[in-house]
Amino acid sequence: MQNTFTSCALRILATFTLTLSTLSVSQAQVGSALVLYGAVDLSLTHVSNTNAAGQDTTSIASGSFLPSVWGIRGQEDLGGGLQAFFKLENSFNVDTGAVTTNASFFNRFALLGLRTPYGTVTAGRLGSMQFDFTAMGYDLTMLDTYGIVALGALPPALFKINNAIKYESPTWGGWRGSLMTSSGQELPEASGAGRYSGAAIEYAQGDFKARATHEVTRGNLTGTLDQSGLTDKRTSVAARWNIDALSLFADYVSVQGDLRITPRGHVWQGGVGYRIAPRWQLIGEFGVYRYSDSNGRPALAHLIAQYDLSKRTLLYGFWTKVNNHGGSQVGAAFATSTSKPGQSQSALGLGVSHRF
Repeated sequence: MQNTFTSCALRILATFTLTLSTLSVSQAQVGSALVLYGAVDLSLTHVSNTNAAGQDTTSIASGSFLPSVWGIRGQEDLGGGLQAFFKLENSFNVDTGAVTTNASFFNRFALLGLRTPYGTVTAGRLGSMQFDFTAMGYDLTMLDTYGIVALGALPPALFKINNAIKYESPTWGGWRGSLMTSSGQELPEASGAGRYSGAAIEYAQGDFKARATHEVTRGNLTGTLDQSGLTDKRTSVAARWNIDALSLFADYVSVQGDLRITPRGHVWQGGVGYRIAPRWQLIGEFGVYRYSDSNGRPALAHLIAQYDLSKRTLLYGFWTKVNNHGGSQVGAAFATSTSKPGQSQSALGLGVSHRF
């Protein structure tokens, strides 16, 4: 009888253990399908000529290297080569705890998509063609705040596009393409207001890749100001080549049209990165924006040193200098301007960035 009891107890214990193991696997599978992620970036930054009197500012700044963000992403396999996915991402300021903008909570991304054997379709608030094909995998610093993005080849208005739908092709022989359109502000009185259309093509082979993008953006209708008949047109060609510890990046952008989100003209920019040790990397960037309608010619130089404390935590130090030739007013940080035309600006910073 004791043997029978012992045998029964062992069977119950085995069944209980198997049940717990199954539940653990199920929870792991659910957890892998839904991910909370983000980055926290904080630095001590000194910027010159921050007002018309030429005074400097020293501050604790959020996102001096990359934006501080948090987000949620998830996916589900539907079978037959289909996969549904979503992404919601918000940016915030670590120095104050405030969200970056009150205009929209998920101000970075808010999208829903479907992957198929014939390509991927995504809809919502999406990255533009230049954002997807410059920040993601081309620019050596992923367009860090005090880098060449400050010149304006890719302005804030074209970082993210609302009410958009995008198609991305599979890769064939190293080639892939992407098409994107947006319904804009969706106003009955101005159906063209805020509309966006873009296309990109890329070739990648080994450590080399090159891409071309073209974008057309129509103006908005705001109050009594109707700019829906005006357009901003940007064509860009870029390449990146990784050679062992050395990385090279070059980009040309033509800015045309009558909307003038940034001045019409031509932007040349590029960078060199070198990993001097497994944890140390140095990156240098330089860019020039030649305006077509004026003598404006801002030039930007940027140096950044990065030290990997771990796979998720990075120490960095940077120096940026902008010379505003011809009366331009470009600031050393992304989406900023100097207080008066022709005023130059420099920035120094030391910070830490942690990803989770």
